[in-house]
Amino acid sequence: MPKLSIGMPVYNGMPFIKEALTSLRNQTFTDWTLLISDNASKDGTEDVCKKFSQEDSRIKYVRQSKNIGVASNFEYLLNKVDSKFFMWASADDVWHSRFLETCIQLLEEHEDCSLAFSTIVNIDSYGRIIRTYPDFFRFTQKSHFKNICTYLLDPEIMGKANIIYSVYRLDLCKLAWKSSPLTDHWGSDMNFILAALIRGKLIVDKKVLFKKRIIRSTDQLSKIDKIVISNPILHTFPIQKRLDYLIDSLKAVQGTKYLGITIIILLIRVVMVMITSFIRFLNRNLNSNSF
Repeated sequence: MPKLSIGMPVYNGMPFIKEALTSLRNQTFTDWTLLISDNASKDGTEDVCKKFSQEDSRIKYVRQSKNIGVASNFEYLLNKVDSKFFMWASADDVWHSRFLETCIQLLEEHEDCSLAFSTIVNIDSYGRIIRTYPDFFRFTQKSHFKNICTYLLDPEIMGKANIIYSVYRLDLCKLAWKSSPLTDHWGSDMNFILAALIRGKLIVDKKVLFKKRIIRSTDQLSKIDKIVISNPILHTFPIQKRLDYLIDSLKAVQGTKYLGITIIILLIRVVMVMITSFIRFLNRNLNSNSF
Protein backbone atom coordinates (compact mmCIF):
# COMPACT_ATOMS: atom_id res chain seq x y z
CA MET A 1 0.00 0.00 0.00
CA PRO A 2 1.42 3.43 -0.89
CA LYS A 3 2.09 5.95 1.85
CA LEU A 4 0.14 8.69 0.00
CA SER A 5 -3.00 8.54 -2.10
CA ILE A 6 -3.81 11.43 -4.44
CA GLY A 7 -7.30 12.05 -5.78
CA MET A 8 -7.76 14.21 -8.87
CA PRO A 9 -11.33 15.25 -9.71
CA VAL A 10 -11.59 16.60 -13.23
CA TYR A 11 -14.13 17.82 -15.74
CA ASN A 12 -12.94 19.09 -19.14
CA GLY A 13 -9.36 19.39 -17.94
CA MET A 14 -7.83 20.42 -21.25
CA PRO A 15 -5.46 22.07 -21.86
CA PHE A 16 -3.80 22.05 -18.40
CA ILE A 17 -4.17 18.49 -17.13
CA LYS A 18 -1.05 17.26 -18.93
CA GLU A 19 1.10 19.84 -17.09
CA ALA A 20 -0.58 18.98 -13.79
CA LEU A 21 0.02 15.24 -14.21
CA THR A 22 3.60 15.80 -15.32
CA SER A 23 4.39 17.89 -12.23
CA LEU A 24 2.98 15.14 -9.99
CA ARG A 25 4.86 12.41 -11.81
CA ASN A 26 8.09 14.39 -11.38
CA GLN A 27 7.83 14.52 -7.58
CA THR A 28 10.92 13.52 -5.61
CA PHE A 29 8.61 11.61 -3.25
CA THR A 30 7.56 8.54 -5.20
CA ASP A 31 5.52 6.35 -2.80
CA TRP A 32 2.10 7.42 -4.04
CA THR A 33 -0.81 6.41 -6.22
CA LEU A 34 -3.04 8.79 -8.14
CA LEU A 35 -6.69 8.13 -8.88
CA ILE A 36 -8.26 10.39 -11.50
CA SER A 37 -12.05 10.64 -11.44
CA ASP A 38 -13.25 12.07 -14.75
CA ASN A 39 -16.67 13.67 -14.34
CA ALA A 40 -17.79 12.68 -17.87
CA SER A 41 -15.54 15.18 -19.66
CA LYS A 42 -16.43 16.16 -23.20
CA ASP A 43 -12.96 17.26 -24.35
CA GLY A 44 -9.69 15.35 -24.71
CA THR A 45 -9.23 14.72 -20.98
CA GLU A 46 -9.88 10.98 -21.25
CA ASP A 47 -7.18 10.42 -23.90
CA VAL A 48 -4.55 12.31 -21.87
CA CYS A 49 -5.37 10.47 -18.65
CA LYS A 50 -5.34 7.05 -20.29
CA LYS A 51 -1.95 7.80 -21.82
CA PHE A 52 -0.49 8.74 -18.43
CA SER A 53 -2.02 5.65 -16.76
CA GLN A 54 -0.47 3.42 -19.42
CA GLU A 55 2.94 5.01 -18.91
CA ASP A 56 2.87 5.00 -15.07
CA SER A 57 1.32 2.14 -13.08
CA ARG A 58 0.81 4.46 -10.10
CA ILE A 59 -1.81 6.42 -12.05
CA LYS A 60 -5.34 5.02 -12.30
CA TYR A 61 -8.16 6.48 -14.37
CA VAL A 62 -11.91 6.19 -13.78
CA ARG A 63 -14.58 7.83 -15.92
CA GLN A 64 -17.95 8.54 -14.35
CA SER A 65 -20.91 7.52 -16.54
CA LYS A 66 -22.45 10.94 -15.94
CA ASN A 67 -21.45 14.21 -14.29
CA ILE A 68 -21.99 13.63 -10.56
CA GLY A 69 -21.06 17.20 -9.56
CA VAL A 70 -17.92 18.67 -8.04
CA ALA A 71 -18.61 17.84 -4.38
CA SER A 72 -19.62 14.24 -5.10
CA ASN A 73 -16.50 13.75 -7.20
CA PHE A 74 -14.33 14.94 -4.30
CA GLU A 75 -16.19 12.56 -1.98
CA TYR A 76 -15.88 9.66 -4.42
CA LEU A 77 -12.09 10.00 -4.40
CA LEU A 78 -11.89 10.30 -0.61
CA ASN A 79 -13.94 7.13 -0.17
CA LYS A 80 -11.78 5.16 -2.60
CA VAL A 81 -8.47 5.51 -0.75
CA ASP A 82 -6.95 3.65 2.18
CA SER A 83 -3.49 5.02 2.95
CA LYS A 84 -1.78 6.94 5.72
CA PHE A 85 -1.83 10.27 3.87
CA PHE A 86 -4.16 11.78 1.29
CA MET A 87 -4.54 14.88 -0.84
CA TRP A 88 -6.80 16.23 -3.56
CA ALA A 89 -5.12 17.58 -6.68
CA SER A 90 -6.78 19.99 -9.09
CA ALA A 91 -6.28 19.18 -12.77
CA ASP A 92 -5.02 22.66 -13.67
CA ASP A 93 -2.50 23.31 -10.87
CA VAL A 94 1.28 22.86 -10.74
CA TRP A 95 3.40 21.44 -7.91
CA HIS A 96 7.09 22.00 -7.29
CA SER A 97 8.97 18.70 -7.50
CA ARG A 98 9.50 18.70 -3.72
CA PHE A 99 5.97 19.56 -2.65
CA LEU A 100 5.00 16.01 -1.65
CA GLU A 101 8.36 15.24 -0.07
CA THR A 102 8.22 18.41 2.00
CA CYS A 103 4.64 17.90 3.23
CA ILE A 104 5.11 14.22 4.05
CA GLN A 105 8.33 14.98 5.91
CA LEU A 106 6.63 17.71 7.95
CA LEU A 107 3.84 15.35 8.98
CA GLU A 108 6.24 12.55 9.86
CA GLU A 109 8.41 14.86 11.95
CA HIS A 110 5.44 16.49 13.71
CA GLU A 111 3.07 13.81 14.95
CA ASP A 112 0.80 16.47 16.47
CA CYS A 113 0.04 17.92 13.02
CA SER A 114 -2.64 16.53 10.74
CA LEU A 115 -2.32 18.58 7.56
CA ALA A 116 0.68 20.10 5.82
CA PHE A 117 0.90 22.75 3.13
CA SER A 118 3.30 25.30 1.63
CA THR A 119 3.25 28.95 0.65
CA ILE A 120 1.43 29.45 -2.67
CA VAL A 121 1.05 31.78 -5.63
CA ASN A 122 -1.59 32.14 -8.34
CA ILE A 123 -0.67 31.67 -11.98
CA ASP A 124 -2.61 32.60 -15.10
CA SER A 125 -3.42 30.52 -18.16
CA TYR A 126 0.15 30.96 -19.38
CA GLY A 127 1.77 29.92 -16.11
CA ARG A 128 2.83 33.43 -15.10
CA ILE A 129 2.57 34.52 -11.46
CA ILE A 130 -0.32 36.95 -11.09
CA ARG A 131 -0.82 36.99 -7.33
CA THR A 132 1.21 36.35 -4.21
CA TYR A 133 -0.24 35.61 -0.78
CA PRO A 134 0.92 36.14 2.77
CA ASP A 135 1.98 32.75 4.08
CA PHE A 136 -0.40 30.63 6.11
CA PHE A 137 1.69 30.76 9.29
CA ARG A 138 -1.07 32.91 10.77
CA PHE A 139 -3.01 29.65 11.22
CA THR A 140 -0.14 27.77 12.88
CA GLN A 141 0.16 29.52 16.23
CA LYS A 142 0.82 27.49 19.39
CA SER A 143 -2.61 28.38 20.72
CA HIS A 144 -5.33 26.34 18.99
CA PHE A 145 -7.88 28.90 20.16
CA LYS A 146 -5.97 31.75 18.46
CA ASN A 147 -5.70 29.72 15.25
CA ILE A 148 -9.44 29.20 15.03
CA CYS A 149 -10.22 32.84 15.85
CA THR A 150 -7.67 34.03 13.28
CA TYR A 151 -9.13 31.73 10.65
CA LEU A 152 -12.70 32.87 11.29
CA LEU A 153 -11.70 36.54 11.15
CA ASP A 154 -9.47 36.17 8.11
CA PRO A 155 -11.00 37.78 4.96
CA GLU A 156 -12.03 35.06 2.52
CA ILE A 157 -10.28 36.88 -0.30
CA MET A 158 -6.88 36.19 1.31
CA GLY A 159 -6.80 32.65 0.01
CA LYS A 160 -7.58 30.40 2.97
CA ALA A 161 -9.74 28.19 0.72
CA ASN A 162 -6.55 26.96 -0.95
CA ILE A 163 -5.61 25.01 2.18
CA ILE A 164 -8.02 22.33 0.98
CA TYR A 165 -5.17 21.16 -1.28
CA SER A 166 -2.97 20.26 1.69
CA VAL A 167 -1.58 16.80 2.40
CA TYR A 168 -3.73 15.25 5.16
CA ARG A 169 -3.57 12.38 7.53
CA LEU A 170 -6.39 10.37 6.02
CA ASP A 171 -8.26 9.85 9.29
CA LEU A 172 -8.37 13.62 9.92
CA CYS A 173 -9.56 14.31 6.37
CA LYS A 174 -12.43 11.84 6.70
CA LEU A 175 -13.36 13.21 10.11
CA ALA A 176 -13.48 16.77 8.76
CA TRP A 177 -15.56 15.62 5.78
CA LYS A 178 -18.04 13.93 8.09
CA SER A 179 -18.45 17.20 10.00
CA SER A 180 -18.43 19.57 7.04
CA PRO A 181 -18.54 17.96 3.57
CA LEU A 182 -18.18 19.96 0.40
CA THR A 183 -21.48 21.11 -1.08
CA ASP A 184 -22.57 23.46 -3.85
CA HIS A 185 -22.85 26.26 -1.27
CA TRP A 186 -20.48 29.21 -1.59
CA GLY A 187 -17.52 28.82 0.75
CA SER A 188 -18.03 25.14 1.60
CA ASP A 189 -14.32 24.53 0.97
CA MET A 190 -13.44 27.10 3.66
CA ASN A 191 -15.85 25.48 6.09
CA PHE A 192 -14.30 22.09 5.40
CA ILE A 193 -10.91 23.59 6.32
CA LEU A 194 -12.45 25.11 9.45
CA ALA A 195 -13.63 21.64 10.47
CA ALA A 196 -10.16 20.24 9.77
CA LEU A 197 -8.33 22.97 11.73
CA ILE A 198 -10.58 22.45 14.75
CA ARG A 199 -9.90 18.72 14.77
CA GLY A 200 -6.26 18.84 13.69
CA LYS A 201 -3.24 21.10 13.41
CA LEU A 202 -1.79 22.74 10.30
CA ILE A 203 1.92 22.95 9.55
CA VAL A 204 3.27 25.08 6.70
CA ASP A 205 6.55 25.24 4.80
CA LYS A 206 7.69 28.77 3.96
CA LYS A 207 8.81 27.94 0.41
CA VAL A 208 6.49 28.47 -2.56
CA LEU A 209 5.88 24.89 -3.66
CA PHE A 210 2.36 25.15 -5.06
CA LYS A 211 0.98 27.16 -7.98
CA LYS A 212 -2.79 27.52 -8.02
CA ARG A 213 -4.03 28.37 -11.49
CA ILE A 214 -6.73 30.96 -12.13
CA ILE A 215 -8.19 30.58 -15.62
CA ARG A 216 -9.48 33.91 -16.93
CA SER A 217 -10.95 34.77 -20.31
CA THR A 218 -9.06 38.08 -20.16
CA ASP A 219 -5.59 36.47 -20.06
CA GLN A 220 -3.37 37.66 -22.91
CA LEU A 221 0.09 36.50 -23.88
CA SER A 222 1.12 40.10 -24.58
CA LYS A 223 0.54 41.36 -21.02
CA ILE A 224 0.15 40.21 -17.43
CA ASP A 225 -2.79 41.44 -15.37
CA LYS A 226 -1.75 40.94 -11.77
CA ILE A 227 -4.20 40.71 -8.89
CA VAL A 228 -3.58 43.15 -6.06
CA ILE A 229 -5.84 43.38 -3.01
CA SER A 230 -5.16 46.68 -1.27
CA ASN A 231 -7.78 46.54 1.51
CA PRO A 232 -8.68 42.91 2.23
CA ILE A 233 -10.90 43.79 5.18
CA LEU A 234 -13.30 45.56 2.79
CA HIS A 235 -13.73 42.43 0.68
CA THR A 236 -16.29 40.74 2.89
CA PHE A 237 -18.79 38.13 1.80
CA PRO A 238 -22.13 39.58 0.57
CA ILE A 239 -24.52 38.65 3.36
CA GLN A 240 -27.60 38.56 1.12
CA LYS A 241 -26.07 35.71 -0.88
CA ARG A 242 -24.01 33.94 1.76
CA LEU A 243 -26.40 32.88 4.53
CA ASP A 244 -25.55 29.27 3.72
CA TYR A 245 -21.90 30.09 4.38
CA LEU A 246 -22.68 31.32 7.89
CA ILE A 247 -24.94 28.38 8.69
CA ASP A 248 -22.37 25.90 7.35
CA SER A 249 -19.67 27.55 9.49
CA LEU A 250 -21.73 26.76 12.57
CA LYS A 251 -22.24 23.18 11.40
CA ALA A 252 -18.47 22.79 10.97
CA VAL A 253 -17.86 23.56 14.66
CA GLN A 254 -20.99 21.92 16.07
CA GLY A 255 -20.20 19.61 18.95
CA THR A 256 -16.89 21.34 19.72
CA LYS A 257 -15.88 23.89 22.33
CA TYR A 258 -15.52 26.53 19.60
CA LEU A 259 -19.23 26.92 18.86
CA GLY A 260 -19.66 29.93 21.18
CA ILE A 261 -16.68 31.91 19.89
CA THR A 262 -17.67 31.06 16.31
CA ILE A 263 -21.12 32.57 16.85
CA ILE A 264 -19.58 35.73 18.35
CA ILE A 265 -17.06 36.18 15.53
CA LEU A 266 -19.63 35.55 12.82
CA LEU A 267 -21.95 38.14 14.36
CA ILE A 268 -19.07 40.64 14.36
CA ARG A 269 -18.38 39.85 10.72
CA VAL A 270 -22.05 40.23 9.76
CA VAL A 271 -22.00 43.72 11.29
CA MET A 272 -18.80 44.46 9.33
CA VAL A 273 -20.48 43.31 6.12
CA MET A 274 -23.44 45.59 6.75
CA ILE A 275 -21.21 48.58 7.49
CA THR A 276 -19.05 47.91 4.44
CA SER A 277 -22.10 47.54 2.20
CA PHE A 278 -23.53 50.80 3.52
CA ILE A 279 -20.25 52.65 2.89
CA ARG A 280 -20.10 51.31 -0.65
CA PHE A 281 -23.72 52.35 -1.20
CA LEU A 282 -22.93 55.89 -0.04
CA ASN A 283 -19.83 56.09 -2.22
CA ARG A 284 -21.74 54.98 -5.31
CA ASN A 285 -24.45 57.58 -4.69
CA LEU A 286 -21.94 60.35 -4.01
CA ASN A 287 -20.03 59.53 -7.19
CA SER A 288 -23.20 59.38 -9.29
CA ASN A 289 -24.35 62.76 -7.98
CA SER A 290 -21.01 64.53 -8.43
CA PHE A 291 -20.37 66.83 -11.40
